[in-house]
Amino acid sequence: MAHQKRPVRYAGVVTRLDSWKEIATFLKRGIRTVQRWEREEGLPVHRLAHAKRGTVYADPAELASWWDSRRLIIERREPAEAPAPEQSQRAPQPAAPATSNDTLTRITNVEAVSVYPALSSDGRLLAYVSDRGEDGGPPQVWLQQIGGEALQLTTGQRECMDVSFSADDTRVLYTALGADGQLAIYDVPTLGGTPRLLKRRARNARMSPDGQWLMWLSLSEPSGIRVARVDGSHERGVAAGFEDVMAFTWSPSSDRLLVLGRADAPSEAEVWLASLDGRLTSTGIAASARRQGVVTWLPMPIAWTGDALLFCAVSRSGPGVFRQRLTESCAPIGDTERMSPISSFAWFPAAAAAGRIAFLLPHPDMNLWSIAIDEHTGAAFGPLRRLSRGPGIQNFLSTTSDGRFLFHAVTRSATLEILRRDLQTGAELSVPIDPSHPEAGYPAISPSGRQLAYATRSTGPHTARPVFILDLVDHQTRPVCEDAGGRPRQWLDERFLVIETFGTRLSSILLLDTTTGERRELIASHECSIGNPRVSPDGRWIAFDAARPGGSPNVFAAPLQPQADTPESSWTLVAASASHPFWSRNGQMLYYLTTTPYLMLRREVRARRFAPDMAPGDVSIATLREGVVPTFLNGTTPVTAPDQIVFLLGDFRGDLWYRDA
Repeated sequence: MAHQKRPVRYAGVVTRLDSWKEIATFLKRGIRTVQRWEREEGLPVHRLAHAKRGTVYADPAELASWWDSRRLIIERREPAEAPAPEQSQRAPQPAAPATSNDTLTRITNVEAVSVYPALSSDGRLLAYVSDRGEDGGPPQVWLQQIGGEALQLTTGQRECMDVSFSADDTRVLYTALGADGQLAIYDVPTLGGTPRLLKRRARNARMSPDGQWLMWLSLSEPSGIRVARVDGSHERGVAAGFEDVMAFTWSPSSDRLLVLGRADAPSEAEVWLASLDGRLTSTGIAASARRQGVVTWLPMPIAWTGDALLFCAVSRSGPGVFRQRLTESCAPIGDTERMSPISSFAWFPAAAAAGRIAFLLPHPDMNLWSIAIDEHTGAAFGPLRRLSRGPGIQNFLSTTSDGRFLFHAVTRSATLEILRRDLQTGAELSVPIDPSHPEAGYPAISPSGRQLAYATRSTGPHTARPVFILDLVDHQTRPVCEDAGGRPRQWLDERFLVIETFGTRLSSILLLDTTTGERRELIASHECSIGNPRVSPDGRWIAFDAARPGGSPNVFAAPLQPQADTPESSWTLVAASASHPFWSRNGQMLYYLTTTPYLMLRREVRARRFAPDMAPGDVSIATLREGVVPTFLNGTTPVTAPDQIVFLLGDFRGDLWYRDA
């Protein structure tokens, strides 16, 4: 009798499945179904590097995590199949979510990119921005009754965002680009009608529950959070002087508000209690959540519902929607609760006074992709090619000068690691980071490929940002400085490291001497926040994007002056309404990502032939139909290898769901 392979076991536990049949049996599906799931749904199936393509294997723990994140969608879309004979013994046992999946109900059913949901006060209506699964035109504002059909409220407006209801639910407020190309606040009747302009150069309007006050973020002087009566009287500022305002919400009683932001540059994000007369008190909510493993708060809406705050953040188990119970004085009480399923991506929370919450459950698929390019012309050709699979977060791409090795950070299954990928062979390995640095990330590889710079995370309210360097030849790690002021982005040479500050209203670019630990400002502005720097291959130019607080970014290039500050007068505008620039390997092309149709996601790559005078005219390189670049996360700028562009793409299509709070 022929020998039959058995699943690899350790201490009686299946640790590896070595064929399509074993994978299909584990998931209680047919072989063709799981092969389709690998192609279309990101099922984490691996192939042996030196074996024929058909030789596959899978980790049961990864499959269980993937199944837990996709079960809500798949079970409602695809009927269950009859189990195979041995299936009952190897059925997947995904970790139980923190909240019962039975309480979740789907609202939309179009598998679209849908963002900024808002619930009416009675929880019966949902407004949101969506492309409704159609590529092409800009996403618009839609209204849907729970259990009913969707009604399109806007037509032809660009970069719609920040949706909310008026206090009486008769109008929907939102932000969009005005005729002058600047963000403005509009409202439209809930049952459809003509939009009305409310405020220019402003965004994120929120009406108080009692209907007496309007709050918004002003993008012109006086900037920051503004509050006024709905008739325009008694206007005043809130949280004036904050370095960064990420989100804000009214209290149910309309006499206070909560502000998520940074009071000053050295501070981490915190939630502040503000009164209408401007008094501010730190609540400690964010610090408490960080101590429980919520490492990053995302710049998405927050909601004060009942005695709790609803927010979106990234924990060690991935992005999700969380709730924190509050005392009367808004201090955190009890543990931070995850309201979305464990191992699922979930964001854009909304809440209703009636006790219902909603959020988006997109595909948990964020992976490496590439597209072939002609190094001489910079043009792309052929289809996008997937390089990696599996749920999780990947970011901070960095390559050696020859473009062969790619280093990047990966967060999966509650662990953070730095990986090295050989772009020629596809082989990937984990970089052995000092075990005393379990929260290491932000990798940047030196041109020679010998020195890996990285930074560590911390949970304190005022955090230092230390930088370490791992020598990949002798495997020794050395500290560079206790506080670099930012995170590594790119080596200028084997000594100097480009650092990006972030989380402040006016982020800037620094230069760090890795020998002495000294740092100085390289690119900064009194009016704009600077981000996503990339030095040209010859070291003579630096490209970056710059944006006024709350505004759309533009891409600039400036001559690099390592021994002196680069004045703003020397900046050259490369592209408006664009961000995340990166260079071709020969430095003759400068690529970038356009901001439309979503300000938080990118799906088009364009480029210009680079010259100091930047003659007009750019070309479209690629439209990313297999996914989008999630630019609301740090470190998502693409990189170029000799014959390809490597992207971090996510399939952020999904549907909106609701549950009782």
